[in-house]
Amino acid sequence: MKTIRTLKSVFLFLLAGITLISCEKDSPFDSDPPLRSTTVTPIILTQGSSISINLLAGQTIDAGDITLSFDQTNLYVTYTTTGGWYLSEVHLWIGTSLSLMPQTPSGNPKIGNFPYKATGLDGQTSYQFVIPLSDLGGYSTICGSTLYFAAHASVYKYNTDGSIDSQTGWGEGPRITDKGNWATYFAVTFNCTTTQSPENCETAFGYGDLTLIDAGLTNSRWGWIYTVDAPGTYTTPIYAGAGQNNISNGTHAGDLTISYDGYTLIVSYTIFSGYVMSETQLYASTTFPTTIAPGQFGWQHTLSNATSDTYSITLSGTPVYIIAHAVVCEQ
Repeated sequence: MKTIRTLKSVFLFLLAGITLISCEKDSPFDSDPPLRSTTVTPIILTQGSSISINLLAGQTIDAGDITLSFDQTNLYVTYTTTGGWYLSEVHLWIGTSLSLMPQTPSGNPKIGNFPYKATGLDGQTSYQFVIPLSDLGGYSTICGSTLYFAAHASVYKYNTDGSIDSQTGWGEGPRITDKGNWATYFAVTFNCTTTQSPENCETAFGYGDLTLIDAGLTNSRWGWIYTVDAPGTYTTPIYAGAGQNNISNGTHAGDLTISYDGYTLIVSYTIFSGYVMSETQLYASTTFPTTIAPGQFGWQHTLSNATSDTYSITLSGTPVYIIAHAVVCEQ
């Protein structure tokens, strides 16, 4: 009887050991690695300009872009979908280290705890976060600093058979963890250095089908109204110094790109090499304009030697009337 009890004790001891090893092996906290080291090469973002990051859905599908720009007051982060994709919700985290990101014990991001978020965006193709630089330590703090971004979006599109394809999207970059969630991140270094002050500045307008004079808004001021009659993407020249609406007297200094899907209007200024912008003002409405004063157009940006600028505006209906004004300078 003593021998039998001894064998039972040994068997129970071995069984407990096997169980302990099995439990340790299956622990979810050990199955995923910790956060990757933040050694990714940062993207340089210069004040007054913008950069774009691919918005990848399902790891490999190009569903749009995430565009960043900043001034002395705010950081602008704009999600824009293309190719028939729509936004459902967006989440954004920004920090000095990935270790500060809300995360599970295994290192996967907890997007519900991200500080910047928007839900219920069904049907929209663009959404912009306007983030006060005070949230990030202030203008003087971010200048020359590198910040890490985890930019998430839930996107969907309608298939030809009527079904809906829903995907998770992230701003393109390396994976945050080696296993599990495929969430990605990217890094941005903020360059606040401005170039030499520009000279020989001129008023500029996006070319349109109707002059301000013919519209009955003025007797002498040059400039144009561009009319969007249907959703689509359109491009028109930006002319500087084209007095009396004579484009041969002016300079084709850049192009204006207009994209409208019936819900969101995106207007982008792009200036050619050798020129920069110090400010832009935009009128965009389904109501015909009643003023030629750029300061009353409704949207405006103060820039520093910018070669591009973008506005994203939510509206619906047609026609859409656009007056795109800028101050363009020789660099």
